[in-house]
Amino acid sequence: MSNKEGSGGFRKRKHDNFPHNQRREGKDVNSSSPVMLAFKSFQQELDARHDKYERLVKLSRDITVESKRTIFLLHRITSAPDMEEILTESEIKLDGVRQKILQVAQELSGEDMHQFHRAITTGLQEYVEAVSFQHFIKTRSLISMDEINKQLVFTTEDNGTENKTEKKRSPSPGVQGPSQSGRTSVSKLLPGILTT
Repeated sequence: MSNKEGSGGFRKRKHDNFPHNQRREGKDVNSSSPVMLAFKSFQQELDARHDKYERLVKLSRDITVESKRTIFLLHRITSAPDMEEILTESEIKLDGVRQKILQVAQELSGEDMHQFHRAITTGLQEYVEAVSFQHFIKTRSLISMDEINKQLVFTTEDNGTENKTEKKRSPSPGVQGPSQSGRTSVSKLLPGILTT
């Protein structure tokens, strides 16, 4: 064995060619260069999009949990006397879920809905299941998509400022924006979610 191999040799000395104060530490980067500014802008845009995606996932998770609780509540209907009480309680729970859906709509205002589709699909599907089950118990018939959509139309305050917004999709047939009557719809989002 040679002296180089026995004591660790070349591997330990490979950086000896560089003086300690000039090791490869990277160059000073001009943070005001156009390229760096562009990348900084991209970073901020991506961070904002990831943050929004995470907020939507959390809202969707809340919608899923509350919708499942409503379904479990509706499964408890065993007799006619307590049926009205349970249906009333389920309606209160579904109103809370609709408020969460409104928060989702506000997050998606001005955004391409398809970029966040996966974040919200499961929550909305579970909501439709809960509403459908409640409607079936009440009427012994299936609820139509239009009836579900009507529940997801929110109105504006009387002072003319909009306090609720619309879930927007990229332009496609059948998608409406806010109407002239002060109503805002999140309902046009559902057909795309339920068919996937």
